[in-house]
Amino acid sequence: MGKSKRGKQKKFDIVVFPRSVLPKEKPVSLKERQWSELPSDILLKIFEKVGQINVLTKAIRVCRDWLEVARNDPILWRKVDMTYHGDQFGPNDLEDIACVAVNWSAGQLEEFSAEKFGSGALLQYIASRSSNLKCIRLIKSPVSRKTLKKVIKRCPLIEEIELTGYLCTPALCQAIGLLCPRLKCFRLNEIRFYPGYSHERNSIANCIGITMPNLHSLQLISSRMTEKGLYAILEGCPQLESLDVRNCCNLSINERIESELERIKILRLPDDSIDDCKFSHHLIPNYFDYDYCDCPSCAKSDSDSDSETYFDIEYGHIMFQHWD
Repeated sequence: MGKSKRGKQKKFDIVVFPRSVLPKEKPVSLKERQWSELPSDILLKIFEKVGQINVLTKAIRVCRDWLEVARNDPILWRKVDMTYHGDQFGPNDLEDIACVAVNWSAGQLEEFSAEKFGSGALLQYIASRSSNLKCIRLIKSPVSRKTLKKVIKRCPLIEEIELTGYLCTPALCQAIGLLCPRLKCFRLNEIRFYPGYSHERNSIANCIGITMPNLHSLQLISSRMTEKGLYAILEGCPQLESLDVRNCCNLSINERIESELERIKILRLPDDSIDDCKFSHHLIPNYFDYDYCDCPSCAKSDSDSDSETYFDIEYGHIMFQHWD
């Protein structure tokens, strides 16, 4: 008998092509991408990440739609942080950028931070157009003390002030306390070995304790005050929760002060490191910088007079001090 013949089964061959044979997708060039199609809410989040300087110098040049989104949203400019610019712009360029940011905020500016720039004219312009200003941070700013008082006087809602690398005086400190009744956070970080004596810094501490009773946070890095000044602060600021006195070389913690410090929740002592300080690189003295030179010709660079007058609240009389 013959064997039954089965139907032939079809065979499928799998052919593997090398990568060089496969068709390549044509890359889309930057010019062909539709940047304007990005949703505005996503675009605003991108702008917040890159910072105001990059938005004003780069992002708004991508397309007209990006320019309109940045210009027509005042909330984006409610906080203007112009620090960490890496010296890629000069002071005049930074002031022009800051003016644009203030204009686009449409009066809603609440926080302004500047590093290594900020003339008196710029700060007065900001104060005149920002009635809701609550925070000023000046890092190594060239503005004079006289102008700074005028600016603070026009901003009664201020709750936070930072002066890093700035030569403050009792007169200025007292003016800040009297003109800013809502002040809750004050940072006065000096260059180490700044010109000045302990009694001058104790006077500043005394002004803080008397005129800033509502303080919740205080930072006085590299201050030359003694335990007398610190005790005046602790006695006059009952709501104080955070205190930073790192690099205060004249300060010694005795039993009396130690008992007062028990209520402080966040405490940084004189021997603690300042490496984690945001602007610690500005707290190192640079003797080739005119800002730290105490010769007679450089001491007059500030537009203030050589002597400042302030009313000593504790003793009730006028005092004249020479700070330069």
